[in-house]
Amino acid sequence: MAHNDSQTGKQRILVVDDEPAFLNQTLSCLEQHGYDVVTARNGKDALALADEGDIDLVLLDIIMPVLNGVEVTKILKRNPRTSSIPIIVVSTMTEYKDRVEFFRIGANDYMPKPIDNGELIARVELQLQVVKLRKEIESANQTLMQKNRVLEQYLARIEHDLSVARNLQRSLQPPQSNVIAGVKLHFEHTDSENLGSDYIDYIKDDDGLLHILMSDVSGHGIPSALLAAQLKMLFMTTTRRGLGAAQLMEQINRVATSFLIEGYYFTAVYMQYSPAKNELSIVNAGHIPMLYFDRDSGKIKQFESTNTPLGFIAEEKYTEVKLTPHKGDVALVITDGITEHKNAANEMFETKGVVDVFKRYAFKEPQELVDALVREARTFGDLPVFKDDVTLCAVRFEGTEG
Repeated sequence: MAHNDSQTGKQRILVVDDEPAFLNQTLSCLEQHGYDVVTARNGKDALALADEGDIDLVLLDIIMPVLNGVEVTKILKRNPRTSSIPIIVVSTMTEYKDRVEFFRIGANDYMPKPIDNGELIARVELQLQVVKLRKEIESANQTLMQKNRVLEQYLARIEHDLSVARNLQRSLQPPQSNVIAGVKLHFEHTDSENLGSDYIDYIKDDDGLLHILMSDVSGHGIPSALLAAQLKMLFMTTTRRGLGAAQLMEQINRVATSFLIEGYYFTAVYMQYSPAKNELSIVNAGHIPMLYFDRDSGKIKQFESTNTPLGFIAEEKYTEVKLTPHKGDVALVITDGITEHKNAANEMFETKGVVDVFKRYAFKEPQELVDALVREARTFGDLPVFKDDVTLCAVRFEGTEG
């Protein structure tokens, strides 16, 4: 069992699992990244270590002797001394109902076994950064009420932490331009504040399917940014289940309703493309219209939302639209930060402004299209700074002729 040197200031992680191979792999990975690691092979020992204090995060298996992971999680969350410790469940249990139960009882994240070391470190850093930001913001608020003279010092510290969070948030984004799974894509993401609430991600799964998700979290600032980060982890996990577009969004929606803060929700457009079948499935969940340039007709179609946003109704059924893309067709997904950008006359750029640019740049490279949209929207407004987060993604299909 590893022991922490209290003088080093290292963050301490408790790893609970009865598999020696997993313990050795995880301990080695975490120690290489500068963490102090404590291990336990059953739930009873884990609770004793956590109650001693100085545990910053728990990696927890579910199926264990003495006390299983579900029981350990419930006890940790009921104990005031341990209730704020983030818990990442690491388990071979991959059924949807099991994962929902983990979140319901208080787990902060879930990873299926076997784990990837890079993904593990990204998730650990995210959870530790969330805890650190919350603690420092609370500390800053309390100190502000007592001693206004320390305001600038604490604001400087908070800005430093927000800078770290911004870098972490950006590190979780995929490559901005890519040629992948029969498409060429490019996206642009601009934050209006320290931390963005827009989210974009794409993943090619083991079956060759391309998954693209763009989402706009209600609100702004740290809560929305943290929810966007949670959505990324949920998206990464759900795309591994081999679901159709509508079913995948239903799964995300069910889990999202379990962790969303009251008053928060996601609007989203999800695209699932099969290069083998040359089939594109689209789900619009409360988002502004997705635009689609049909090369053969030269027309731009708008796909309005036919579904409620994510996070309202757990058992909501989602509908999808299926297309057969031609070579040269272009899908354009945006958030409302660009359509609601205003000029001095209080007029908005609107979808019409986006369509006008799209028509002129539909045959250009995806990056040229995206850059033109950002440039002309800025020119339309009186200030080049957007008042809301702006995210745009152009996807050009490079596959076979339809």
